Amino acid sequence: MPHVIERATTGRAKCRGCGSAIAKDAVRVGDAVPNLFADKEGAEAMHWYHPLCAAYRRPESFLQALEGSDVELPDREALVALAADGVAHHRLPRLDRAERAPTARAACRACRVAIPKDAWRIALLFWQDGRFAPAGFVHATCAATYFETADLLDRVRHFTPALTDADVETLARDLAAGPYAPTAAGESDGR
Repeated sequence: MPHVIERATTGRAKCRGCGSAIAKDAVRVGDAVPNLFADKEGAEAMHWYHPLCAAYRRPESFLQALEGSDVELPDREALVALAADGVAHHRLPRLDRAERAPTARAACRACRVAIPKDAWRIALLFWQDGRFAPAGFVHATCAATYFETADLLDRVRHFTPALTDADVETLARDLAAGPYAPTAAGESDGR
C-alpha cells in the first residue's frame, strides 16, 4: 500500500502529528506503515496526517505521497521545502514541543548537562515500530546545534499552540542564544 494524499471521507480520523481531528473533505496525507498487530505477514496500516504535520513529522513519506498524487495541495511549494528540510536535517522530525522544565532531572541529549527547572526545553520524539515514542529533551539553547538548523520557531509554534506571545519571545531568544553554558557555580546562565 503506497503513501497517499486524498480528501478525508469522514471527520473521524485524528492526525498522528498534532492529535487533532482531520475535518471531512480536508486534504490529508496517509502514511502506510507496517501493521505489527496483523495476523498476515506484510500487512500495513494507514496513519493519517494534516499536510503540514506530515511535512514536519514524516517528511520522506510526505514527499513520496506527493509523487503519486494529483490532489490540489494548498501551499505545495512551501510544504515541499519544509519536508526537504526534514530530510536534509535528519533530527528535525524529532522536534515535538517546547515547554518549561518542571524539574531539573532531565539531561539534554545534545550537551548531556541537566536542564534547570523552569528553563525552556524542546521535547523529542523518535519514530520506531510505526509510532512516535518520547525520546528526551534538549535545552532550547542547544536546539540549533542538535537539529543542525536554527529555523525552528515555526515548527515549535505549530506543535505548541498554547505558547503566548511572551513565551514565543523568550523562547526565540533562547533558540538564538547558542549552546547552553552553565555558570562557574554550576547554575543556569539565566537563559
